[in-house]
Amino acid sequence: MVGVPYTQELNLIVPLNAQDIDPTFPAVQIDSVQFTGVAGLPDGLSVACASQTPASCTYLASVLGCGVVQGIPTTAGTYPLELNVTGYFTLFGTAVPYPISFTGYRIIVDEDNTAVGDMVPASLAGVRTSPNPFGARTTIEFDLNRASEVRVKVFTLLGDELWSYRTIGKQGHNRIPFEAATLPEGVYLYKVDTGRDAFTGRMMVSR
Repeated sequence: MVGVPYTQELNLIVPLNAQDIDPTFPAVQIDSVQFTGVAGLPDGLSVACASQTPASCTYLASVLGCGVVQGIPTTAGTYPLELNVTGYFTLFGTAVPYPISFTGYRIIVDEDNTAVGDMVPASLAGVRTSPNPFGARTTIEFDLNRASEVRVKVFTLLGDELWSYRTIGKQGHNRIPFEAATLPEGVYLYKVDTGRDAFTGRMMVSR
């Protein structure tokens, strides 16, 4: 909504074979993909991304990558989006770039009609981790009745804090990835907190 903080995580897994993107592409192996931006974003929103190589916003094949669309939209409307990337594959020993665009996405910005509703504190529902148990990674999921600042933390059973993440949760369903590759097997606690409402659950690392 106009004037309301918005955030949406983007998860990206690059396939190894170019034909997994488009069957008409040659059967070549993809080395990496560089995310070059989102066309059509509403004013007030921008994209930030991590990078798995020294190059900007670059993701390796078969490795989970992430980015985020965030900001405060200023104008109502429906905004079709185009996600632009440049794929790199090796052909006869040479890295060849190939630009690709993905459509079919959109952001709808409504006028802010929550002036009265803002007096109602944000409440949590449907908090869970999926999968659980898990090996290297899981996703902490929750629903919010309205947009709100959210803190997500992971603790040992003795209460030692291991991980903390702070974000602006959107109204509806939210998903926060959690990497546990360095944690030993065992049971851990996770807490989702809006400041007015909180939930603590258990999750198990099992390999």
